[in-house]
Amino acid sequence: MALADLSPSLDPTHLAVVRYPAGWQPPPVPAGVFVGIVASDLEVTVVGPESMLDEDAWAAEALQVDRAWRRVTFPGPLPWELVGFLADVAARLAGAQIPFTTMAGFTTDHVLVRAAQADLAVAVLSGEEPPPQRPGTNP
Repeated sequence: MALADLSPSLDPTHLAVVRYPAGWQPPPVPAGVFVGIVASDLEVTVVGPESMLDEDAWAAEALQVDRAWRRVTFPGPLPWELVGFLADVAARLAGAQIPFTTMAGFTTDHVLVRAAQADLAVAVLSGEEPPPQRPGTNP
């Protein structure tokens, strides 16, 4: 049975997930650039284009950098009352052995997947069956 197409779109930008010290303040973000920022009393985490790390303001205080992510976005608005959407996304990606993390805007959800698995992620989120696993392998 084919799964429903969740209409994912893959952003061509390669992203980095960067950890900064608690209290770090990001420089201004240019218009039209995807950046996600999570600040807590323990750290500041930024998801943004790998190219931002070419600028001293973004690179100087970076404590840890994890590159080679891509963003898959689902069309919105997704209502707050929608139940099970992320569970469906997680099940499909898990079935294809694709690790991911999520980010949500007010009306739009995103998942971050490793760049090497981005095309496969879009395929399974579009309703395709994941390729069969060979014994003893992890894609």
